[in-house]
Amino acid sequence: MIELENEKVINFSLCFIYACLVLFFTAHLPLPFISVLAGLCLWNAVITAKNIVKPNAWLANILAAGALGLMIFTIGMSDTVILFVAMLLLSSLFKLLQAKNKKHYQVITTLTFFSLSSVYLFSQTIFTTAVVSFLYVINFSVMGLLESKDNLKISAKQSSKLLLMALPLAVFLLLFLPKMPAFWQLPGPKLAKTGLSEQVDPFDIAKLSNSDELVFRATFNNPPPATPYYWRAIIHDEFNGNAWLASDFLKYSNQQTNQNLISEKSILIANYSVIAEPATQKWLYGLTYSTSNSKNVSANALGLLRKNSYQAKSLQYDVASYQFSVDSLNEFERNRYTFLSLKQNIKTNKFALQLKEQAINEQAFYDALLAYFVEQNFTYTLTPTPMSGDNTLDQFLLDNKRGFCGHYASAAAYIFRVAGIPARVVSGYLGGEYNSDNNTLTVRQYDAHAWVEVYLQNTGWTIFDATAVVAPERLNGSLSQNQELNEEFKNNLDFGLVSLSNFAAINWLRLELEQLDYQWSSWVLGFDQEKQNDFLKSIFGNKKSWMVPLVVLITAGLSFAIYFVYLNWPKAKPVKLPPIVKAYNEVFDWGNKNKITSADSLSPSQQLDHMAKQRPNASKELIEFKHLFENSRYANKPFTKERKTKAKDLIKLIKSSK
Repeated sequence: MIELENEKVINFSLCFIYACLVLFFTAHLPLPFISVLAGLCLWNAVITAKNIVKPNAWLANILAAGALGLMIFTIGMSDTVILFVAMLLLSSLFKLLQAKNKKHYQVITTLTFFSLSSVYLFSQTIFTTAVVSFLYVINFSVMGLLESKDNLKISAKQSSKLLLMALPLAVFLLLFLPKMPAFWQLPGPKLAKTGLSEQVDPFDIAKLSNSDELVFRATFNNPPPATPYYWRAIIHDEFNGNAWLASDFLKYSNQQTNQNLISEKSILIANYSVIAEPATQKWLYGLTYSTSNSKNVSANALGLLRKNSYQAKSLQYDVASYQFSVDSLNEFERNRYTFLSLKQNIKTNKFALQLKEQAINEQAFYDALLAYFVEQNFTYTLTPTPMSGDNTLDQFLLDNKRGFCGHYASAAAYIFRVAGIPARVVSGYLGGEYNSDNNTLTVRQYDAHAWVEVYLQNTGWTIFDATAVVAPERLNGSLSQNQELNEEFKNNLDFGLVSLSNFAAINWLRLELEQLDYQWSSWVLGFDQEKQNDFLKSIFGNKKSWMVPLVVLITAGLSFAIYFVYLNWPKAKPVKLPPIVKAYNEVFDWGNKNKITSADSLSPSQQLDHMAKQRPNASKELIEFKHLFENSRYANKPFTKERKTKAKDLIKLIKSSK
């Protein structure tokens, strides 16, 4: 059994790494299981700090079995990725709890590399990369400590040096190495980054305003179109009495691509690029009637965008958005968008029919309903009054008159259908925070919105959004920029930089970090095969098919040759000075900084006497240090811990003298 001299430092370093991992996975693992992991980290740290004997194998195995049972009970067996990560963390921490020799710690450091890499299954932001890179350096340092007697500082310095040397080569390979599909792949984790649902209950979307998680960023190729920006994601065409649903007709029957429906008469609104955050849902985001030629993205006849396959990373795609067509609906479509299976809201039914009698046409009905929301003093709120029962629309429309976007959309679509006017609820996002420096719009979860698309004769599908008259300021920018709802929004939001954006310095920092993260997402995470081909073509032109492999081979060969020379280059061995000599050099450097000049021929004792004469305020300490130096250097008295502490104290007094 090989014992370790610096086992305490190794234990503390590994405890720190796993404590950071536990903090990160708090958002992805159940709280009871996170508590177990945190307890194991703390237990390891206490054992190390107090030199307590580690638990025996029987106790550790019993605890491991209990923790494994808790893991399966709280996580389940359906999400294999989360289960894999949980087992990896649990096994590593229990192994650390029992580690007693070099071989044990070698296994743990190897597992730690896998544990750190698993973070990228859930987040690939620049902040995550920086933190994980720092933890990589610590783990490499631990590996160094297993093979040497150096301290952690020296080992970390060597690890950082090697990683920095490898960084240019890594960047080169990212740019020039051909992008190849993975030979095998884990299923993506079930990330709930997008909080939209195929069922719109008025209270569900209100809950999204609690979250400031990033959903997507859109960069316009030209100056952006006029606001408002309605980012469509899901259409809901079926009402069950309380909520609007996406029917099977929309989910499975409408597979016609919208590429066939774009004609020369179609009016282009905007061209832009979107970087969508990882999500398990397939829907994507686009303005009005959207189409895309990007890989892994398709569009249907409703102008909605979808992923062709799930993926656990950001997706960048190009979009072209057009105005809605004015083509007439066929009989099936008209029946579909006017159908109501339940009409339980009697007062709302009566109101809709009265409004229809007074309106001379569909456009007049549209205007009258919009005017009703203004005249009746409806208000927009992020904390709506709870409502229940079979007549929630009656309660909202005629009594409470306070609601979030979902309330207005649900009520308006119902009223249009009662009046025989085709209507559907659309959920997605409204607006976004615009950055003029890079022409980019940032959309977060709290920008979630629901509105109505109503079909008017001779006009086609038209957006109806009571928000336009109830809270017109909401149409421009992001919900976070709405002054009227600012206090309610900040109180409703989870803690984060956005919740502190009232402070100018914090808001500036937040915007700078978002700009940096956007560049990272666009140029590093989004550096796909298409971008690589454009980059290589700009450098090599039509010769890239044979020039790129040649450059890669030459660069790789030169890199290995340079590294080989670096490893074998004769290096002068550093002279290891005695501690008392290092202390004397520190005093001597102080004298030079304070312009206390003397002849180079003087001995160290004479130098200290000369300094004492030049600086009377420090003469006592200098003479005392001289005696300490002479006893240790010339009288061969051991430079003990007490004398080392005395020397440090004297140097501090000397430096603080005037």
